[in-house]
Amino acid sequence: MQGCVGRCAPARSGRARAVPVFCAARLSFFGRFSTGPNVPYNKYGFRQVSSPMTASAGSATVAQKLVGVAGGVDFKGVHHVALLCQNLERSLEFYQGVLGLEINPERPHSKLPYRGAWLWIGPEMIHLMELPNPDPMSGRPEHGGRDRHFCVGVAAVDPLVAKLEAAGVPYTKSMSGRPAVFFRDPDMNCLECVEMEAWR
Repeated sequence: MQGCVGRCAPARSGRARAVPVFCAARLSFFGRFSTGPNVPYNKYGFRQVSSPMTASAGSATVAQKLVGVAGGVDFKGVHHVALLCQNLERSLEFYQGVLGLEINPERPHSKLPYRGAWLWIGPEMIHLMELPNPDPMSGRPEHGGRDRHFCVGVAAVDPLVAKLEAAGVPYTKSMSGRPAVFFRDPDMNCLECVEMEAWR
């Protein structure tokens, strides 16, 4: 590929092949970064540069350009969190029966090619989607704070803990000492609930 800097990597046939690492032709947005012969490759096969990334003379740094691009975005907040589930009825039994969430009837699911449901969780929503889950069900960290999770504010943690204990749902407390608990749904999706005042 013209304009690309590559390195040699062993191919399956035993011969060395060039692996594209850096393509100057595709850096019109980010500028041309310094990639001298002494710049090492990281484990993903890309050259590492000092942070913040430096550009050649006449080009802005990545940080400068990204500030200009993101500066005009008026973020309003998180609209919903999408969760995969194996069995919609089982998930609804957990989210409605244990947590007490209500379905949003204004978000029908008939237009989508898979089963699902939208549930209110405060001013935001959880979107349950009955689809194959690529994540493993076993071998996940016992403490959800060490796994992918999303956090929801609650007025008080104790009523939630009482519901979890009554339903036999395992949970762990925040390791930082905050009034927060972590727990998982039937598909091992992890939720964190932290005690806080409403922000909307």
